Amino acid sequence: MMPHERLPARSFYRMVNFMGTRQIAAQQTRLNIIAAAEKLIRERGFENVGVIDITNEAGVAKGSFYTYFKKKEDVVCEVTHNDYAAFEEKSKKAGTVDRQIACFLDESMRYNVAVGLNICQQWLKNVVNPAEELGRDKLAYDRRVIQELLSSAVECGELKKGVPVERITETIVAVYYGAVAIWAITNGKTDPVSLIRSFEKDSLNVILSKYKKPTNRKRG
Repeated sequence: MMPHERLPARSFYRMVNFMGTRQIAAQQTRLNIIAAAEKLIRERGFENVGVIDITNEAGVAKGSFYTYFKKKEDVVCEVTHNDYAAFEEKSKKAGTVDRQIACFLDESMRYNVAVGLNICQQWLKNVVNPAEELGRDKLAYDRRVIQELLSSAVECGELKKGVPVERITETIVAVYYGAVAIWAITNGKTDPVSLIRSFEKDSLNVILSKYKKPTNRKRG
């Protein structure tokens, strides 16, 4: 076909439909690989699962894995990212800012436990490795969510202007990641959900109380 020659309309739409089908199939293959990795890592532990195990479980060729992921660690980050957007949306409807933040922390931590200790232990290794961009993306995401919840509370008049949003955000994120780390270091002997709920009950409201206005506006 010459550079400026047009495809017949029927051929054009067939090509678009074919491309759409291929994209859907590719996305499904990627999801199958993620699901297989999650299942096997939960059952055996990260160190005892290889790429060939994942692709066999997913029913795809080994080469298909490297079409979507550079290495096994990248799948772990995908597994732990899947549902956080839903937690973010749920937290925005939880009421006052302290309840919103508590909702996000609680939902996220319960999800970590549901995903499994092995996956979270490997995920932490990724986070502390400077070469792992996906790990840093998750940290940046958590910071953004907390910071936006606090900023929204200032904008709607629930919190006073001049609130040190970044400092409070760093404190909250440090507590959250500390709870995850303690759970991983003790090999599951510490309950991270209880740790984060203790923080929510005993400390979060104290941190925010000095910045709350005497009369708070009702939030949806």
